[in-house]
Amino acid sequence: MKFDLTFSNCFWLLIPLLLWNIVLGPKLTQEAITSDANSSGWLLTVENITRIFVFALPLVIPLRLEATASKTGLALYIIGTLIYFASWLPLLVAPESGWSQHTAGLLAPRLTPFLPFLGITLIGQNWLYGGIALIFIVFHTWHGVQNL
Repeated sequence: MKFDLTFSNCFWLLIPLLLWNIVLGPKLTQEAITSDANSSGWLLTVENITRIFVFALPLVIPLRLEATASKTGLALYIIGTLIYFASWLPLLVAPESGWSQHTAGLLAPRLTPFLPFLGITLIGQNWLYGGIALIFIVFHTWHGVQNL
């Protein structure tokens, strides 16, 4: 496993996810999504530390699009990103709908980022990243469960 800071890195794959969150995140107004009131300090700390690793590590993971696993990873990344974006739409468009009030609808945006993260894992051929992403998703989802 080699880490090099290069222009051709996996961080580029995170930009659509980051922009989506920056632009649309403030439009999510449901307390079950936005509140930290029911979460302990240690949980929020672990979630944020793993979030930092999930978004910083791709800076040193080279883009590798030649291998078969990388091509599978790119397909998973694209499909996973679209599923992630789609998981937000009911919460944005119809926050009072049954789906947007249901546990599955509220947790979908917390669970579905693992798909593009797994795609990045395969593209960069870096299982350490995949493990950290999985840990982040567990704590990110746990934080969401506490708000239900």
